[in-house]
Amino acid sequence: MKIAFAIVLLLLLILPEAGFSQELRQVTLEVPQKFRKGPFEAKRELKALPGVKVSVFASGMIGARFMAENSAGVLFLSVPSDGTVLALPDRDKDGTADEVVVYARGLKRPHGLAFRDSELLVAEAGSVSALRDDDNDLKADSKKVITSDVPSGGGHWTRTVVIGPDNAIYVAAGSSCNACVEEDARRAGVTRFADSKAELFATGLRNTVGLEFHPTTGKLWGVDNGRDMLGDDIPPEEVNLIEKGRDYGWPYCYGNKVPDPELWSAERCQKTTPPEVEMQAHSAPLGVAFGFGLKFPNMIENSLLIAFHGSWNRSVPTGYKVVAVPFNDKGMPAGKPFDVISGWHTGKEAWGRPVDVLAGSDGAMFVSDDHAGAVYRVTYEAPKKKPRGKK
Repeated sequence: MKIAFAIVLLLLLILPEAGFSQELRQVTLEVPQKFRKGPFEAKRELKALPGVKVSVFASGMIGARFMAENSAGVLFLSVPSDGTVLALPDRDKDGTADEVVVYARGLKRPHGLAFRDSELLVAEAGSVSALRDDDNDLKADSKKVITSDVPSGGGHWTRTVVIGPDNAIYVAAGSSCNACVEEDARRAGVTRFADSKAELFATGLRNTVGLEFHPTTGKLWGVDNGRDMLGDDIPPEEVNLIEKGRDYGWPYCYGNKVPDPELWSAERCQKTTPPEVEMQAHSAPLGVAFGFGLKFPNMIENSLLIAFHGSWNRSVPTGYKVVAVPFNDKGMPAGKPFDVISGWHTGKEAWGRPVDVLAGSDGAMFVSDDHAGAVYRVTYEAPKKKPRGKK
């Protein structure tokens, strides 16, 4: 009896919900009048799951990258190319930002953002800083360097910061190269900081940009970008369960312990940890977020959402979309990844490139786009059923 119940429960978790279609439909991007300029002068079409609506929340921010939300529901956005962090308040709750406020400027390629209590932690090139706004005017009043023990420069310059259930700071730093043996052990890995003490947490992660702790299990998950120059379809991009002391293979191997042809080490690969999910090569997964709290169907709410920035050197472009990886009640992937939104690449050119995804406290999903310089607000309304007898 218990076995039968477990099987039914598993099927409910991994099979599409009744009435939930995974077939994307064409939708028109909703653009408020104040944003109808630049890339949004022309009508823009996307493809999305039935019931999904996409609108422009804010625009005019070329180079927009990672996001964070404070306890008051204000969205913050990093713009590394300008050295700024922006605040995007929506005071009247109409689904669009009232204004773009420069929260802090003069930062060194700020990228990852995370709130710890009232402080906004910013991952810069070579450091993690804490910004405070003591008078709540959406402008940082002070800056304190938490740690300078973060590698800077190199081929992969972005740094991502997340706060663990233990209140420690976790920082991801990508490799300095495409495929090489790093001299700095902090490269191509995740470092944990507690009381300013650095501890190498995990290695072998070539370029893990998106990091997120599972909201119920407290486990750390990340998406890794595989190396280039091995063809259109290898190596796969990865979804990894990142655990302390583990080696995830790079540069010696990729995917399910497959030895790299240039740095062959089959014996070493057997000691590494393979990914939990493999995805299309060169899709460039960047920001991630668990969908918990979204006002969406359970299949999306119980998924890891991934922003695919899109390929730059594949003969046929791939990516340029938001994908969901379903998880089960044990906090593990359970089901085939499926597209939530696509269409930023028309087949001839890309007019937008998703970077980060965030589950907002209002139940909406937010997606940043560095190419179009925008943040999109994504909502869901169950499609109305047609009356019987009508076609």
